[in-house]
Amino acid sequence: MRRFLFSCLFIGISCLAMSQTVERRQVVFVDNSNDSTVFYTDGLEYAMIDSTTTVTPVEKYVKLKRKDGASVRVYLSDIKRMVFRKVREDIVLPDTPPKVGDYYYSDGTWSDGGLVSIDPEGTNPVWADEKPAPVAGKTVIGIVAVTDQERIAQGDKDAGFTHGYVVCSKFAHDPNNLSTVTHEPFPTTKFTWDDNFECDIKVKKTGKSWYADVDGRQHCRNVVEFYGDNLVAQCPTVYYTNIMPHPSTSSEWFIPATGQMWDVLANLCGNSTAQRMKGWRTVEADATYSCSAYIYDDPMARFNSTLDKVADSDKELLEAESEAHNYCPLWTSTRYDENAMDTFNVGTKYTSGNHKGKSLIECMAEWYNGDCYARPVLAF
Repeated sequence: MRRFLFSCLFIGISCLAMSQTVERRQVVFVDNSNDSTVFYTDGLEYAMIDSTTTVTPVEKYVKLKRKDGASVRVYLSDIKRMVFRKVREDIVLPDTPPKVGDYYYSDGTWSDGGLVSIDPEGTNPVWADEKPAPVAGKTVIGIVAVTDQERIAQGDKDAGFTHGYVVCSKFAHDPNNLSTVTHEPFPTTKFTWDDNFECDIKVKKTGKSWYADVDGRQHCRNVVEFYGDNLVAQCPTVYYTNIMPHPSTSSEWFIPATGQMWDVLANLCGNSTAQRMKGWRTVEADATYSCSAYIYDDPMARFNSTLDKVADSDKELLEAESEAHNYCPLWTSTRYDENAMDTFNVGTKYTSGNHKGKSLIECMAEWYNGDCYARPVLAF
């Protein structure tokens, strides 16, 4: 069976032609809800049928061993159909350099998102009066969030990703993080179920150290390597982010480090947010105590506005966690201490109470097995 699947997946793979167009084979798993998960066969080492050994009843699944990143487990009971198809990808990138706010597409290209100008700290952004629409016929998968060369991790530059970072237009979801009441998946994820979490990710507590950490891709790679085939069970946030499809010209999706999420929010959440966060860059005290503010603006609405013209099927907006917590808590891949990860809270305007008309923006921390939203980024 393993040899059969391997042969099916890899037959007919083509190479990059001089025309800058690549033909690639995809295997598409369509689940019982008609949602599709796509993998490129040239990114796989092998595929095999296997069975669970720790749960009853025994379940069979397809194990996809990827050349780079987490191995994938797709349960046969969840598969409605499996499709093999050949696609042609034009990998010629635009002549115009990307800028903050641009649309980023599934083919690795980008187009104007309406930004006219912005200062390096994310302050004083000027946007076009009429926001451009995405290119017809293309699928938006994110928004360009960082292009400052000084804010790109050296490891990402060395890997050839020199344009910057894109923040995903959707969240990463853990389909196994279910409500005990509705039995539907929560929109949030647990970062890890491992109380020890001994992965090689350094602790960052001060505002200064938060801003300096731009190594999210390496953090997540450390997690993938540490857990191996146990990644899905031990660190679902990194697993379900890592297996998301991405363009052949970009990195994999990953949970951003504090400094990368810092730049995303400063650049896309409006001038008031950027101005306040600029002052936090040199804070030597604990960021979860010293980097918090209520501002007369709506950073959540500002962020979501970058997706105004994107098709509903291609986006998920930031949302408030609850009525009591009028903000969206976002994971980073940076460690706060031996029990928690660094997070950001991005608020929307309160309509009543002491903070009426204001929104929260702050650095915070959450237990490893707490619930936050996972908003991936990729390097390109």
